[in-house]
Amino acid sequence: FLLESPEYLRFFDSAIEEMAARGHAVSVAVTSDRTGKPVGLGGLQQYADRVRVVGMVPQHDGFWGPTTHRLHAVMDFVRFFHPRFAAAPALRARIKRKVLPVAYHWLDAIPRLSPNAVRRIEHMLMACDRTIPPYPPIVDFLREEAPDVLLVSPLVDAASKQVDWIKAAQTLGLRTAVCVASWDNLTNKGLLRIEPDLVVVWNDALSREAQEYHYIPEEKIAITGAQLFDRWFARTMTRTREEFCARVGLPNARPFLLFTGSSSFISESHAEAAFVRRWVLALRSSHDPHVRDVNILVRPHPYNCHAWNPDPVADLPDVTVFPRHGYNPIDPDNRAHFFGSLYHSAGVVGINTSAMIEAAIIGRPVFSLLTDEFAGTQEGTIHFHHLLPENGGCVRMAATLDEHVGQLSQRLGDPEGALVEIERFIASFIRPHGVDRRATPIFADTIERLAVSPRPQPETTPGWAPLVWPPVLTASAVAAVVDWLRHKPLKPLNRALEKIVHRSKKNVVRTAAIARERIRRRAKL
Repeated sequence: FLLESPEYLRFFDSAIEEMAARGHAVSVAVTSDRTGKPVGLGGLQQYADRVRVVGMVPQHDGFWGPTTHRLHAVMDFVRFFHPRFAAAPALRARIKRKVLPVAYHWLDAIPRLSPNAVRRIEHMLMACDRTIPPYPPIVDFLREEAPDVLLVSPLVDAASKQVDWIKAAQTLGLRTAVCVASWDNLTNKGLLRIEPDLVVVWNDALSREAQEYHYIPEEKIAITGAQLFDRWFARTMTRTREEFCARVGLPNARPFLLFTGSSSFISESHAEAAFVRRWVLALRSSHDPHVRDVNILVRPHPYNCHAWNPDPVADLPDVTVFPRHGYNPIDPDNRAHFFGSLYHSAGVVGINTSAMIEAAIIGRPVFSLLTDEFAGTQEGTIHFHHLLPENGGCVRMAATLDEHVGQLSQRLGDPEGALVEIERFIASFIRPHGVDRRATPIFADTIERLAVSPRPQPETTPGWAPLVWPPVLTASAVAAVVDWLRHKPLKPLNRALEKIVHRSKKNVVRTAAIARERIRRRAKL
């Protein structure tokens, strides 16, 4: 199981546990260590005899590595020419900022293309990518490991290195599957760029996204439900409300609303803190005592909490921020506390976060508010629309603070009114095979079926590949030179240019002086 980084273990630890419990051996590896955290088993310690941590895998630092990275980056950017992404400038800007070579920033001048045009361009770029040979150390690593199945997640990170692993596996004839980690992966990030044997998604909506935006054939898509949320259906509360409120510092006499923070891409920490302050003040001015006097617990995102310490809302009454520092979301104690935050709340408010889905599973009404500062990462993202009632979602959306306060007043006075929408959303989005059926065993069944299916034929580099290499390498070289000129201090060239300019200035001054002297002499004559 090849994960982009250790943080992705939280999406699949239940699936790994299920496969280990069935007697399978699971090796867990990561492509990068961008979080700086070591890869650990977490709650899988009891399966240490069947779950092996491989750690960091070899990096593609060979001849073709930089070219592959730049080609994947261009592919990731081109996908945002699709007209469905016209209202998502923040997603396009993020890919441009993160990975698009400077030499190809001119592509941003193209507003949009037809879906067929985007498809043709992407297929052409994919064909170019197929001509690049797999990296031998990666092939050797997989040959030594010899897995029955290579699982990869999420594969859609910007210019992801994981594409090289699918390509190497296909060279060896290994079975491959991409496991979509979350509900935003297929629209918020890059292109899959390569076609594995199987793409595992939660529901029909994500299946359609895999087909429409990533060109995956329907027969290669498996719908399993959202295995990472299974724990929320079975979890029970062990800490009383009084104990929980005492732990976070909330008065326990009145109900509380939970504001759950979003990732840094959705809402920058300081902007989110400013929004929360404005939101609390709006609640405190409500005429409805249910809203005006409600306690408020703010729970920042574990990786986006730097603006919450020191506490920016400490002067506001009956508002608590907990925790105010980063934390490990898969730690059992932190998970228990997060569950308590949802379970004991009267309702949950967020900008755009999966915690809103978890709140719905527990049966709490969920609210959000459209704001100018977050418009690009709310309505400007396709996955956010899955939450709206008109699309089968269960989040009450407001256009203004006044409307939001009115919605809170209605729901807090009638908490059962949201249950119909919540149940419909869970049945279609989280557990499409039945609300009573856990998704984790279905996920494991799917991987087991893949593991016993006929092995694919090993793929080889196309014979026409050498014809494509010159233009591909030239395009990559142009990007490399432009980037080098942009970032490197060209001191020798700068000094030479300075000398030329200095000499030119002296020559101009000398010539002007001579000309003036001649004019003066002639005037005297």
